[in-house]
Amino acid sequence: MILAMPLMGLTLPAASAYDPPASGEGSLDPMGLSAISDRLAEVLVPGLRARMRWVRFTTAMAVGAVATESLADEQPHDGVSTPAICFEWLLIEAFVRRIERGLPADVPGSQKTRTAINRGERLSRQTYLNSPRVFGFYGVYKPFAVDAGVLTQDLAPAERCVELVRAWEHDHGLTGFADEVPGTEGGAIRRRVHEEVRAALQKGSLTVATGAQLLGRLAATLRPDKAGRTEAAVLRRLLTDPRHEHRAELALLLADDDRIATEPQLLAAARKHASQELGRIIDAVVSYEELAVLVNAAFRLLCSVSYSLGGQPLTASHVADDETLDWCAREIPERFKRAADRVAEVTHDIDLEQRLGEFVYPRSPKDLAEFVLHHHEQVQAGKPGGKRSWFEPLRDGWVVRPPYGSPERPDLNYFVHPVRVHTLRSFIGATS
Repeated sequence: MILAMPLMGLTLPAASAYDPPASGEGSLDPMGLSAISDRLAEVLVPGLRARMRWVRFTTAMAVGAVATESLADEQPHDGVSTPAICFEWLLIEAFVRRIERGLPADVPGSQKTRTAINRGERLSRQTYLNSPRVFGFYGVYKPFAVDAGVLTQDLAPAERCVELVRAWEHDHGLTGFADEVPGTEGGAIRRRVHEEVRAALQKGSLTVATGAQLLGRLAATLRPDKAGRTEAAVLRRLLTDPRHEHRAELALLLADDDRIATEPQLLAAARKHASQELGRIIDAVVSYEELAVLVNAAFRLLCSVSYSLGGQPLTASHVADDETLDWCAREIPERFKRAADRVAEVTHDIDLEQRLGEFVYPRSPKDLAEFVLHHHEQVQAGKPGGKRSWFEPLRDGWVVRPPYGSPERPDLNYFVHPVRVHTLRSFIGATS
């Protein structure tokens, strides 16, 4: 239940009783804006995720799936590891041991692997990522691999897997890998990968010799930033698959734009040359983010002002004449209407009114501050287990809790959420 308490002309929602630490902090998405953004991003760039960077991990997963397919029923020594996870141990250790300089810093699991190596340890359940199915490269890149038809949901080879593996083996002189042809270097490497993954499953950790030639071959042929010509062509076909015609169109538009640019800038440039339907989707994404940036700014402004008060309570006098809050109060209703119209033009599966409909009503800066904090408390309370507000009541006002205060005022020039455009440009750029 939310009670009302006077705040020198600003009626803010009174906080509920202190939640015990077990309830969690709920530090992500304090205004409940990300779900709609993610669903719109899926319309614009289906199959990709904002945290993806290197499309070549799709190839690595295909190579691992082919080499370890017959190990699906092998019982792991540690009770939890899978052939995919053990192949990930093998490949990431190969990268870290053999690519001393030039390995991209954002390779999943590389920092943890380097720590283990520096301690003289081998990769295992205890020394690798705590949640490799989420944070390892299989966890990060699986959505695209499955969407592209390279892997099944169970990480087994799917219909496009062998095509990609054959392209890779062709570029690196490893013919025979896909079909395990006896007497070929490709067939021999496939068998070595199979043997080392099986050994890792049986022991619960990598056992491959640290000086093994296999590590060098895997690192050289699968490093995330160097695709061969044949493989790159297959990856481009996967990215521009006509099943996702708007993603394909946008990818080709982005391929010609090599500027250092923000996602709003990239979409603005693409919009000028987009088809009518892609243009509608871009408009929906942009209009929603333009609404989200002001809703987020109003909340972050309160966090910033409260922080600047050094523990003194935030009251109406501190925000009533703030130019940013005044701008938000004037613009949010119109931006909501525009976003609702644009989103409705491309999908009926997103109910903007149900989630954010109260923002359509005009409010003074004071009233907006009241509603923003009220909305924030509702969002936090509605999260699994119920989460605490970022604000605590103090005397005649409120104070932002220490983890969430910041001296920085909100920036209105960027999207609140990544919308996968940088990911798509990175992927298509790697196939040039």
